[in-house]
Formats: sequence, C-alpha cells, structure tokens
Amino acid sequence: MDKEEAQETVVTIDENLCIGCGDCVNLCPQQILYIGEDDVCHVTDSRRCDRLRGCERACPTEAIQVI
Repeated sequence: MDKEEAQETVVTIDENLCIGCGDCVNLCPQQILYIGEDDVCHVTDSRRCDRLRGCERACPTEAIQVI
C-alpha cells in the first residue's frame, strides 16, 4: 500500500442498520461524523479519519466500518 492509498481511508455507514443514536458522533476526535436530518449517521471527510476504529466499537448495531 503506498502513501496515497493509506490516506484514502473509507468510513462507511450502513444506513439500514444505523439507528441515529449518535454514539459514534460523540466519540469521533476528528469530528467527521454527524447525524443528518434523516436521523442517520453521515461522514464529512473520511480521509481525515484517524483509524482508531472507536466508532466501530461504539456502534450498537455495527453499522460503521472503517476500511
């Protein structure tokens, strides 16, 4: 994996699983997650993700995946 690929972190949210609890939003130190008007989590810029995967662990429905 080269430097550019390493910087292309992808954070995906399964909108069918997300319940909009906000646990991931409150935990994210990079503040790249938010709950939209549709009551589902969204990502502003996944390239800023620090890859600590706290959001994955905090999600009660396993709707978040960091690749």
